[in-house]
Amino acid sequence: MNTTQKKLTAKQMERRLEKAIIHVDRTKDTKEIYFDDKGLRLVVSEDYAVIATGYHRHVFNNFTASGVSRPYLYVQSFVDVALSHKDDIVVERADGSKGYSYGKLMAVLKEKGDENDKEYIICHYADMWFFTIFQNLYTIGENASEAFLVYLSYVCGLSRNMITLAEHKDGLTNKGFVAEFIEKVKELTDGIEERTIFDARSDKKVIEENISAINDTEMEEMLNESKD
Repeated sequence: MNTTQKKLTAKQMERRLEKAIIHVDRTKDTKEIYFDDKGLRLVVSEDYAVIATGYHRHVFNNFTASGVSRPYLYVQSFVDVALSHKDDIVVERADGSKGYSYGKLMAVLKEKGDENDKEYIICHYADMWFFTIFQNLYTIGENASEAFLVYLSYVCGLSRNMITLAEHKDGLTNKGFVAEFIEKVKELTDGIEERTIFDARSDKKVIEENISAINDTEMEEMLNESKD
């Protein structure tokens, strides 16, 4: 079996680009960083911002119909901050090559001790936003735990929308929103049948599973880089 991929001709490449749903050029102005401990790659070009994990990619335009894209600006700002601290967040990979640590970056910013610092504010806020990308919103499966997490994401999203779109004659505070959100979730899940969705497991087992997932993602990224 011949697994060697033939090099595309100029015309074949042109046709492929014409049919592509999206194409993000790498230019001299493209900025990029990959965080080994997070399995997260951030790429910013003149026109797009890309958030990539081992499971999916999100591509944001720099402008939308309503103006400048906030996701683009936050990814761009996060990459700029990370690259400005790259010497402080280096980690050594298993093959001896150099990588970067998301955890080290957040620790470096926290060590500054000034929560009013612009870099800290931007990255801390973006960190909360990135967190959702790794959650069950993008996981779908058939076993009990996966199915429940899909259902819970739907319930939480529905509860949030019910509050956001409702009339608020006297206004609504942040704590009031949380209280209403909890009540909506309870209301929508009141009739579900209780059942075990996660079997008993130790902290050690959880850590081993997380390490295995990170190692798999790192290996996938290394293979992808070797193809570039």
